[in-house]
Amino acid sequence: MPLTEGDVLDTLSDPVALGIEFYVNKIHIKGEYLTTVRDHIRAGNILVKGGTEDLAFYDQTADILLTQKKSPPANDGDRALLLHECVHAMIDVYDPDGTVTRHMGELAAYLTQTTYSVRKNPSANRTGAAAWDKFWGDLYATVRANRLDTSAGNGVKIPSATLENLRRQLAALPSVNYGSFSKEATGVSDGLIRMNIFLSTTDEPVSMRSSSVAYESNPDPSDDYLIRTLMEAYASTDVRGYGKRLRQLRRDFLFCSLPRAHELRRRLPLRKRGDRLSELFHDRLSRGGRGILLRVLALRS
Repeated sequence: MPLTEGDVLDTLSDPVALGIEFYVNKIHIKGEYLTTVRDHIRAGNILVKGGTEDLAFYDQTADILLTQKKSPPANDGDRALLLHECVHAMIDVYDPDGTVTRHMGELAAYLTQTTYSVRKNPSANRTGAAAWDKFWGDLYATVRANRLDTSAGNGVKIPSATLENLRRQLAALPSVNYGSFSKEATGVSDGLIRMNIFLSTTDEPVSMRSSSVAYESNPDPSDDYLIRTLMEAYASTDVRGYGKRLRQLRRDFLFCSLPRAHELRRRLPLRKRGDRLSELFHDRLSRGGRGILLRVLALRS
């Protein structure tokens, strides 16, 4: 059984998590910003679903946080991992233009996770000669060197130059894809699709709060509508126009009915001659754009 939305909300209400504040290059980690992530979850703007893997994962394309496969309630180690993914969600909220680099975004998440762990357990550490062991050991060392193990380090700014060794280690880690992206690569945030108003705060325990909201009715996108949308022409330099269409299609796919999502997922992965929608989907969208939309459909299943 995976961890629940309640575990995520409890993590984002933990005084230790909310007492953390520091900068990773230009990324500002702050309890106030983490409570905004919590409010977006409660309002239904960020969805929490039980995952099937040992690690949690935040998908900025669909604004979904998948929890780790661990029986609730979450312990401190589980919360540290959830907090890591909540930092990715925080970046998605506060950097909708996608200026944060992948490597710095990951380091911000890892350093927040480590800071939380050390403040919960001051003796926490990791040793060993393997790449992951050394990386974690240097994370702990960085946290302590910048006094982030206590509130005395709040407000500290860690410049990118100081983190370069950690960044290089990150890019070389096995069994993950960090090294597939360059130092300058971005694309870890694009803003939230849903913007429901925040729910009022009440006094009941956080894990008992409901994130249910009243959604407006969203009719399924018809083939004709999708074909018209895909036929819109944009100059190669019109990044804003192309991006607007992609965001609209992402919203259409996210809010359509499950039967329609299943149908589109079946029809769109391969270009099918004679299926006008399938043809335009492949002819008018970039490989990256198609990948984003297909991922949304996959997450709907």
